[in-house]
Amino acid sequence: MIPGCLNNRFYQPDQILYHTPDQYNLHYEEVFFKSKDGTKLHGWFVHAVGDAVGTVIHFHGNSGNLTYYLDQICWLPLNNFNVFTFDYRGYGQSEGTPSRSGIYEDSVSAIEYIISNPTIAPGNVYIFGQSLGGVNAIVAIAKNDFPEIRAIAIEGAFYSYRAEARDMMGATVQKKIGNIPFLSLQIWLFSFFAVTNSYSPNEVIDQVSPIPVLLIHCTQDSVVSYHHSQWLYEKAKEPKYLWRISGCRHLQVFPEKNTEYRYRQRLVQFFNDHRQSKK
Repeated sequence: MIPGCLNNRFYQPDQILYHTPDQYNLHYEEVFFKSKDGTKLHGWFVHAVGDAVGTVIHFHGNSGNLTYYLDQICWLPLNNFNVFTFDYRGYGQSEGTPSRSGIYEDSVSAIEYIISNPTIAPGNVYIFGQSLGGVNAIVAIAKNDFPEIRAIAIEGAFYSYRAEARDMMGATVQKKIGNIPFLSLQIWLFSFFAVTNSYSPNEVIDQVSPIPVLLIHCTQDSVVSYHHSQWLYEKAKEPKYLWRISGCRHLQVFPEKNTEYRYRQRLVQFFNDHRQSKK
């Protein structure tokens, strides 16, 4: 019962249609592809406005579905990037039920779908993962060989499942009964037995190198605390970068209503800085 309850905190899918690329005057295609075990997955391939300089694969967060996160990525096609965004199993129009191993396979399959697509120029594929999507992206890339991927940007990801579970439990306890120092040990022990660390990014992020990895985190993030990105940065190997952004909360850097446009331009520049040179 306990592990199942905690698992529900990590996966909160729905099938609501929030937004479509039509609302942003973007040209896109509905995509259906299969995960490793045959689970049918759904995605959108949004075309760049103008000549594409590369393709960004977007890994969205733990709640809703891909249509909920469109305002996080709608600006990338305007900067000449194709965007492929997809739903993990159990999210949106994708079949199946979320599980850690299943979503790992979905993530690998999404990358393979893009890099094997003959209509996409090879060699300039980028990753943009947010929150749980950042976790999924790090693990999928670290455990596989994808030389086509030029750079990885990760926003608001957690260090490990156990570490995030401890933070969630600690915040719940503090909200209900206040700050009681001796409970921290009990929470640590509880999380150790209730949550496994399989497919956690802390165990593999050092294997992402030599692909450049950028970690982005808001210092006021109350969903995934900033120290998670600090810890991941310490574990990662060069080339690595850390953006510490003040005055924002979880996944509030890039939506139009919240963003300072300079961060969008900085991310575009990060991707362009690592483009494959023309021969």
